Amino acid sequence: MQLRDVTALTVPRVGRVEKTGDPSLPYRLLDRDGIEVAAVSEFLLDMLADDDSPASLRSYAYELLAWFRFLWAVDVPWDRDGRAEARDFALWLTMVKKPPRPRRPDAPAPGSVNPVTGKRYTGQRSAGPPSAAWLTSSGGRA
Repeated sequence: MQLRDVTALTVPRVGRVEKTGDPSLPYRLLDRDGIEVAAVSEFLLDMLADDDSPASLRSYAYELLAWFRFLWAVDVPWDRDGRAEARDFALWLTMVKKPPRPRRPDAPAPGSVNPVTGKRYTGQRSAGPPSAAWLTSSGGRA
């Protein structure tokens, strides 16, 4: 069994979620070449048919973007992923720092605690794997 060092893995920020303006498919996932990922569009259409909101589709599309970026980085086609990829994705999310994003000068420090609510602000690492979109998209193989 080959183990993957997820702490050394570079996951390029390629691909994107695109708002389509089409109510029959409000969002779609595009790969690094700008080509629609048909399997994700089909999954989002199924969600829409199940009466999920466009906001839910958007959320799942972004979660799937993270999953696909990971798969592209480890050079595993989405229809060939398995338990090792699901495990390594979950580990990668919790071990690797998130890319920095622009913040307001008065924004609280990542990971600090809100003095009013007592809840922790989002930190520099992910709290763990996204809901289950990445597992669902893999057909439950993980």
